[in-house]
Amino acid sequence: MSDKAKKGLKLAGYAAVILLTAFILYHLFKDSYKEIAAQLIKTNIWMLLFMILLGNMYYIIDAIMYSYLLKKDGTPVNMLRCIAVSYMGIFFNVTTFGAGIKPGQVVYLHNKGINVGRACAITTMPYVFHKTVIVGYAVIMLLFNNAFVMRNFSSTFGYIYIGAAINIVIITGIILICTAEWFHKLAMKLLDKILKKEKFTPFKNKIKNQVEALREGTKNIIKSPAAWISFTVINMIKMSCWYVIPIIAIYAAGGSLGGVTVAQAITVTALMQLIMGVIPTSGGVGSLEVVFSLLFAAVFGKVMAGSSMVLYRISTYYIPFLISVIIMLAVGKDMKSKKKAGGSE
Repeated sequence: MSDKAKKGLKLAGYAAVILLTAFILYHLFKDSYKEIAAQLIKTNIWMLLFMILLGNMYYIIDAIMYSYLLKKDGTPVNMLRCIAVSYMGIFFNVTTFGAGIKPGQVVYLHNKGINVGRACAITTMPYVFHKTVIVGYAVIMLLFNNAFVMRNFSSTFGYIYIGAAINIVIITGIILICTAEWFHKLAMKLLDKILKKEKFTPFKNKIKNQVEALREGTKNIIKSPAAWISFTVINMIKMSCWYVIPIIAIYAAGGSLGGVTVAQAITVTALMQLIMGVIPTSGGVGSLEVVFSLLFAAVFGKVMAGSSMVLYRISTYYIPFLISVIIMLAVGKDMKSKKKAGGSE
């Protein structure tokens, strides 16, 4: 199959996901879209701006983590570059459906003089803590609000455990890839068995060197339990910025929690993030809208779920993406000028 055909097939798959999402959302809200639109028109603009601020704080906090990791790695820290690396997450999540996030970040850091293996370590470790905190956050909130969850989500309780299990497997796999020498040796043995021909030797040597650099980079970046604790706390704060947005969105649209406590409302958002790991969609496209709508509708009703979902998406996805486009234009210009300067020397 040609590259053009593969690209076309991939785009067709993405289009199918989007159409399926639209179909599901239409059937969920076909009787409520007028009420949802009416609520959105009345949205409190100051609350919306506050939600947008919180939505972008997620990426700023990520940038702070990147600056810490770069400093630990012995690389001079430029906060603007760290912000660029952070916003690449949302940019490539939208433009490549998540597939280009890590490659894009690694290429950018490598362009700034950082070894590929170390760049992989710097971009991978925040993801480990991100996934760990999603599981930990959901488990903690579930323990404290178990009766509330059982009362409202008894039919989907199994998916919560599946989501936790999938995330734990991902976390374990990433940690092994980043730190375990025995795991690397096992992987290289399997690679040798699969790629036996001599023509693959340069490729295998390259992979081996990059894996070793990744392991050494990870070892040099995080050595103390204090660093792990700090990163966990920072990620808890980062996720909290997003987890409180649906609550603000409900009030911004003129609604109320209706007897549901703030902790219980945050629990719904935490479970939503956890369950999203069960749905195999590229870059989270469609999965968030569907899971958000189903979970929040069960607690707050269809109309409030629909309006708060739109405001949540605006705050955490669409506005950050627009900001990332501006940042990526500056990054592209910077990388082109550097390449031009290098070529002229």
